Amino acid sequence: MNVIALFINEWDKFLLLLARFAGISFIPVFNTKSVPVQWRVFCTLIITFFAWDMGLAGNVTIKTDNILVYFWVVITEALTGIALALVIQFFFAGVQLAGQAIDTQMGLSMMNVVDPISGTQAPIIGNFKYVVALLVFLEVNGHHYFISAIFESYEALPIGQNFLLSPYFIQKYINYFGNIFIVGCKLSMPIVGTLMVTDFAMGVIARTVPQMNIFVVGMPVKILVGLFVLLVTIPLYVYLLNSYLADVINEIYDLIRVVH
Repeated sequence: MNVIALFINEWDKFLLLLARFAGISFIPVFNTKSVPVQWRVFCTLIITFFAWDMGLAGNVTIKTDNILVYFWVVITEALTGIALALVIQFFFAGVQLAGQAIDTQMGLSMMNVVDPISGTQAPIIGNFKYVVALLVFLEVNGHHYFISAIFESYEALPIGQNFLLSPYFIQKYINYFGNIFIVGCKLSMPIVGTLMVTDFAMGVIARTVPQMNIFVVGMPVKILVGLFVLLVTIPLYVYLLNSYLADVINEIYDLIRVVH
């Protein structure tokens, strides 16, 4: 009963914690449509309750007397959690960009499938690469590291401290956004490069053997070559994903430790 009474008395502090921990709903796995909203809300509330019970909001002096100030702090905390989650989303956007580039080069860009994870249409190879990246993310416990990073963020970024407009944060986020294209190019380069060589070879054949209808033969050949290279390079793709995901987790921790 003492815990319940204390919880009721500190509901304002719990709400401030909940605002930042709501960023969990924006990372892969938690933001998928296959996970019911009720479970996402329940997990966020449970994790926030443990954070409150650990006393992460014990030193907070912000009260609900000034509703405008309190509302602004809640918004700031929510944006902080979302900003940390978007660092991971930027990486997965790069994975989808890589799949889109491969689909375009293979001639599969016109054929999309319904992605059960996001509920939207996605390219075939892009969806495959995204699912593999999601499995690797779970394998390396990326979601656990992110939750741990939010817990540790309260040491460097106390509640009420607004760092979203600091020059360091803006510069880092510009770099993170630029990494989308770098990651997409690196992950798609083996297949896209092979298909470019295939296009060059078919161009030479078209010039040397004019009787061959290269437009009829070229499309199936590019699809077969692309699928073969995709199958062969899966171990390399998984290795790169492990390396990139480790860098992403380190970037989140660096952002938390240095930004203050």
